[in-house]
Amino acid sequence: MKVRCTELIDSRGARHQRSGWLTLGKIYHVLEVVHDVHGKWLFRLVGDDVNGVALFRSVQFEIVSARVADVWIVKWNDSGGFKLTTQAWSQPGFWERFYDRDPEAEKIFEEDKTKIIQADP
Repeated sequence: MKVRCTELIDSRGARHQRSGWLTLGKIYHVLEVVHDVHGKWLFRLVGDDVNGVALFRSVQFEIVSARVADVWIVKWNDSGGFKLTTQAWSQPGFWERFYDRDPEAEKIFEEDKTKIIQADP
C-alpha cells in the first residue's frame, strides 16, 4: 500500500507548510494500518531523513495504491483497536523493543518492511 502526503498536520491538529517528518507530495509505503480506540485511522510509515518510523494520521494522505501485502494480518485488541500488521510486529512489546534499538527487533522490522515494499514496489 502506498500513500501520497497531501497535508501536514501535527499531533495537535494544526496544519503546517513544512515538517521534518513528511514531505508534501512525496509517496510513502504504508507499513501498518491502525484504527485506534479513539476512532482515528493511522498509517505507520518511515518518515523523512533520520526521523525514523512513526504513526501518522491517515487524513494527511491520499491512497496511491491499495495493494495489501501478503505478510499483513488483521489484529484486533481487547479495547477494540484494529491493525493491518505483520505477525511479528503484532507481538506484545515488539514496538517498544524496536524503538529501544533492540538488534533482533530491528532485524525483524527490516525483513518485514522489505516484504511489504516488495509487494507494492
